[in-house]
Amino acid sequence: MKVTYQGIIGCFSLMTCEKCFPDAIHRSCLSFSDAMQSVVNGEADVAVIPVENSTAGRVTEVYSLLPEASLSIIGEYFLPIHHCLMMPTKFVRGLPPQNLTEDELLEWKRGAPTQREIDRAISQIAEVRSHPQGLAQCQKFLWKNLPNARQRAAWDTAGAARDLAQEMIPNVAVIAPAGAARYGMTILKENIEDQSGNTTRFLFLRKTPLTADEIRAHPITTLVFRTRHVAGALVEALKVFQAHNINMTKLETYMTGVHHSEPVFYVDLAMNRFDKTGRKTLEELRAVTLSVDVLGTYDACPARSETFGFPEA
Repeated sequence: MKVTYQGIIGCFSLMTCEKCFPDAIHRSCLSFSDAMQSVVNGEADVAVIPVENSTAGRVTEVYSLLPEASLSIIGEYFLPIHHCLMMPTKFVRGLPPQNLTEDELLEWKRGAPTQREIDRAISQIAEVRSHPQGLAQCQKFLWKNLPNARQRAAWDTAGAARDLAQEMIPNVAVIAPAGAARYGMTILKENIEDQSGNTTRFLFLRKTPLTADEIRAHPITTLVFRTRHVAGALVEALKVFQAHNINMTKLETYMTGVHHSEPVFYVDLAMNRFDKTGRKTLEELRAVTLSVDVLGTYDACPARSETFGFPEA
């Protein structure tokens, strides 16, 4: 199996690939669109894509891509996210002390930075780089500890670390996973995310949807529907879910069309599209909307609990 993700070695998406598809070949892509398109083109079997974070909210770009990708959601995973503040090691340690013997110099190079060196490096940070989600998930830390540092968006968390290590610019730090230290970086502070339970939800996408036989306990159905741009149109759609006692665990809305005249709603439902209730719900929903596109029915991640609307079977 071949699995694609956005980012490079050391990023959170690859961590998810390694946890959920440990025996697959993992292929890096520059963008979410590239990762999805590689599945569409048959170059990969599954794309692993982040859709929302418990601190920073939805990954906006992904929500616009999903309905157009012609792919089906076949699973989800919740990954705990821990960020580190890091800099190129050269600018943390500085030059070695003078008059060291060769053995002493070698020992110095192998040694870890002192707390004094780390504190000095942090005090000199003038810019912090990361993916927009990385910056958003660490805003309180940045405001408190680096209020005067510029924040610069990068294409990837781990990618920001690798690129900075290659550029070797002083007084610049990145927010990245601990695994990105492999690029010649020194971790200055760990676990700098604003919320201790910081978690990102990932979706697994492939060309063909799961069949009814592949769905087990606690199914989720994700769909997108469009309504007329008139008062009460959304209410009519939501009444369908209420009538069938279906819990809606997510509702996102955005406007499309040249004049923003087409309301689009993205929902996650505690529903199996293949059973009697699911089929009846979809039939009635189509009757009160302009269109309904099912993006997938799949098993809820075990990280979900009864509070998410998925009681024990």
